[in-house]
Amino acid sequence: MILDLIRHASTGRDDHLDGRTDPPLDTDSTLALCERYAPLSWQRVLSSPRTRALATAEALALPRAVQVEPDEEWEELDFGDWDGVALEALPMEAVSAFHLDPHANPPPHGESWGHFERRIARGLHRLLDDPDPVPTVIVSHGGPLRMVLSQVCGLPMAMCWALRIDHGTRLQLRVERDEDRLWGELLELQQP
Repeated sequence: MILDLIRHASTGRDDHLDGRTDPPLDTDSTLALCERYAPLSWQRVLSSPRTRALATAEALALPRAVQVEPDEEWEELDFGDWDGVALEALPMEAVSAFHLDPHANPPPHGESWGHFERRIARGLHRLLDDPDPVPTVIVSHGGPLRMVLSQVCGLPMAMCWALRIDHGTRLQLRVERDEDRLWGELLELQQP
């Protein structure tokens, strides 16, 4: 299956760690994103239920006359005590430890890395269970897009952290499954 994933439009909070914190989009932040992706035809639009992702998905779905399907599997990681906090206010040693080994060093009171991995895998497997898949886009967040790259392309998560996935970035992947193992390839990476 060919799958597009797009990170939601800008909230103007690049300097914050927003997982479950749900700031609104910047005014008109979907305009350029919608123009950039106007030539693409999707028949299905899935979205994280967070307002910033839903508003982006609705802007993309409207000209295609498609209903947005909110799906909790595509939410951003719950950063617990770090959620909504400015990056400069976080303990950099702890954040670095999280990036080096998220299993051993999760955000305090946040979602475990294992749960996050399983949640994204469930979302992908559900898509692959469809016997007649249609062109689909998922509007989500930076964390889930990186996790999909790791799970489908076999990239180490440290490499995925190093990849810039700005607001409005689109990944296009070929996603396959061999029994329960996901695999595939990155077909296109389109930065804003």
